[in-house]
Amino acid sequence: MARRKGRETYRKIITSPELLQQIHPENQKLVDRFLKNFATKRSPNSVINYRSNLNIFFTWNLLYNENTFFIDIKKFELMDFFDFCVTELKWGSSRYAQAHSCLSSFSTWVENIFDENYPTFRNLLPKIEKLPKFTVRKKSIFSKEELDNLMNWLGEKGNVKEQCLLALIMASGSRASELLRFTTDMIDENHTAFEGLFLETTEDIRVKGRGVHGKYIPRYIIKDIFLPYYYQWLPMREQIMKEHHKNHNFIFIRNDGEPALISTIRSWMEKWDNVLDKHWYPHAGRHFWTTYLLSIGLEKELIQELQKWSSDTLVDIYNDATAKDRKWKNLDKLKAALEAESFKEELEEIEHNLKSKEVT
Repeated sequence: MARRKGRETYRKIITSPELLQQIHPENQKLVDRFLKNFATKRSPNSVINYRSNLNIFFTWNLLYNENTFFIDIKKFELMDFFDFCVTELKWGSSRYAQAHSCLSSFSTWVENIFDENYPTFRNLLPKIEKLPKFTVRKKSIFSKEELDNLMNWLGEKGNVKEQCLLALIMASGSRASELLRFTTDMIDENHTAFEGLFLETTEDIRVKGRGVHGKYIPRYIIKDIFLPYYYQWLPMREQIMKEHHKNHNFIFIRNDGEPALISTIRSWMEKWDNVLDKHWYPHAGRHFWTTYLLSIGLEKELIQELQKWSSDTLVDIYNDATAKDRKWKNLDKLKAALEAESFKEELEEIEHNLKSKEVT
């Protein structure tokens, strides 16, 4: 079977180690000091993302803006940078917003910390308008039937490990990075919540959140979706661990018995496109989980609680259902009204006449 291509994204890289070495020394000092302070408050991944955005900006500044000292950069030059990002780098609204937020945080930090050195400096980013939000690429939306078909395909291939992974995604809506943190110690079939329908991890698990260490929350897993595949995988996992003399409790492992890495998880998922008629991306699991639970009638408040989200706004963000997918109870009123008007009989008569003409 031919391998289906993933979602295609235009990518142009303007940075390089050689160019980064040529960035104005004072700019580089500001960036390094900012990120050193930033790292005390945010996660390592956030620091990496901010470093990337600042590298792009100051490389552009080197190539197209005469390597100007950041304190002296004007509003129109910042506007030129973002215009470049849209026209040359083909950034969408989300990518644009990330860089905008990064430069704004950097500017505010410079303004607050170096006010004695540069008393006239101000954060100019609020003057630079953000792009209206729009979708650059079509989102992959999956139904339970599609994921059940994928599960059956994995079973036919004897791939119990990936069945267990998919089951955990469907049952918990966890991020890809979180899947790596689940251990056998966290799973206890008797440690349940919400009328026994959900497993509650016996330990809190680290999830994305503000701060260096993120935040720790219990994870809730739909018991009947996950446990059958988990119990099938456990003896196979134990055999691999024994053969390679490994001793750890991570659920997902590589063929050599070492704990799976994020690259391991992604490599497993890449093959799933062979079965699905659209590209699978790791975050699709959270969209599916939210949409599925809403479709069967769970309250937004419960879904928010299960994910420990601070706001129910995130429930709406991850809900892929459209107005046409919802069950509108008052549509029965329209049906009753149409039946009362006898439109049904008129339509049947029209259809009968049309068929009579076809026969003639």
